[in-house]
Amino acid sequence: MIGLVDTTVRDGHQSLWSADALTTSMIAEIAPVMDRVGFRAIDFTSSTHMAMAVRTHAEDPWERIRIVRELMPETPLGFITPGMRFMAWQRAPVDVMRLALGCVIRNGIRRIWVAESMNDVETDLRIARIAKEEGAGEVLVGLVYSISPVHTDSYYAARAREIAASAEVDVLNLKDPGGLLTPERVRTLVPALRAAAPALPLEVHSHCTATMAPLVYLESARLGASFVCTAARPLANGTSQPSAEQTLANLRAEGFSVPLDEDALAQMSAYFTTLAARIGRPVGTPAEYDVSIYRHQLPGGMTSTLRRQLREVGLEARWDEVLAEIPRVREELGWPIMVTPLSQFVGVQAFLNVTTGARYSQIPDEVVKYVLGQYGPPPGELDPDVAATVLASPRAGQFAEDEHRLDLAEARARYGDQIGDELLLLRMMLPAEQVDAMLAGPGARAGAPAPHPVVTLVEGLTQRPLRELDLTAPGLRVRAR
Repeated sequence: MIGLVDTTVRDGHQSLWSADALTTSMIAEIAPVMDRVGFRAIDFTSSTHMAMAVRTHAEDPWERIRIVRELMPETPLGFITPGMRFMAWQRAPVDVMRLALGCVIRNGIRRIWVAESMNDVETDLRIARIAKEEGAGEVLVGLVYSISPVHTDSYYAARAREIAASAEVDVLNLKDPGGLLTPERVRTLVPALRAAAPALPLEVHSHCTATMAPLVYLESARLGASFVCTAARPLANGTSQPSAEQTLANLRAEGFSVPLDEDALAQMSAYFTTLAARIGRPVGTPAEYDVSIYRHQLPGGMTSTLRRQLREVGLEARWDEVLAEIPRVREELGWPIMVTPLSQFVGVQAFLNVTTGARYSQIPDEVVKYVLGQYGPPPGELDPDVAATVLASPRAGQFAEDEHRLDLAEARARYGDQIGDELLLLRMMLPAEQVDAMLAGPGARAGAPAPHPVVTLVEGLTQRPLRELDLTAPGLRVRAR
């Protein structure tokens, strides 16, 4: 039997709609149907998505979790974290991460997925331990896939063995943010992971960016994977995950049992198709094979975001130049994996190298911190000339002497005892004007009791041109004309 993990409102939303389209009412409207589909879990949110809820829609992200949790009682909601970070690129201290994980769990998240961008197992297991102590029902550790001289099967197997030795980890995840896996690599890598961690179920998460993900899922299932990650068709394909519909058909054609309600899945896809037309967003379409993806290795979410940003500043015509510069920068920086936040560092440096006319004439602060080792040791050797240039920059000395750290005790002293933990975290991580706008909006204040989910559901329904409604759920019947 193979289980499907749904990524529609998190990774599908991020990959195709830049993570800035969906509001709480949009998700709440379809949540009861999603709950009936029979997904093993929902890849629901991340600190990035939570920040976008505040920044883009002035909505309370904690309220969003609570509302959807009540509307989706049968399916575990998941939260993904890139290690010791929450709503910011700099590493957070343990007390901040404990508070953040405790808050997402008590507001309704049952599944914590940690995927540290450097594949730092020590950090992975620290987060796993905190998550379990804070009450997480299931913890996944993701090994982030990449192609480089460093990222071999033995590299991944060694880390899988360390992960398997932890009592806090329930699932081993193979995370392929660039859609770089091929069936050929799966035939060596998946057996290596299964041999290294035989007691842990294996979940495979890939993207269709290089067109191989549907084949990767089939081959992974044949070799013992337990779960694969898919999105409803309107938010699948392109740089997103394979569609749940086609993955279901493919797996069943190969003889696998997949417990899924196809009628509910069809309703879910119809909803997002209509929604895409209503809010002017594209639906996912299958990509053509592009060999350059294996050189630049941009993850799906960043591909759409970077193109949009270039377009907004009138530089979309230089897209191909930036793509060509990215693999050069990546090699010079010691082969970081192209996943958040490292892919952003490489992408921004490549953009500056192309648009300023002089390579490394401008160096972002985060690249300086990366070279200083503040994101962990690089996987490979840094180019000595580039490292020397970065370390000679004026900011390097400042960061080396005084690495900025989030201070929970200082924040509590500044905001006082009356502020709740959820609002405190937003105050610590986001600009004051964004949090103020959220608090001034129509939604409930962060940390305060949320409106009943039925209220939010009906509010969302009133925004649609419906003539008749007949809704039945456990303990609820709503009929309207």
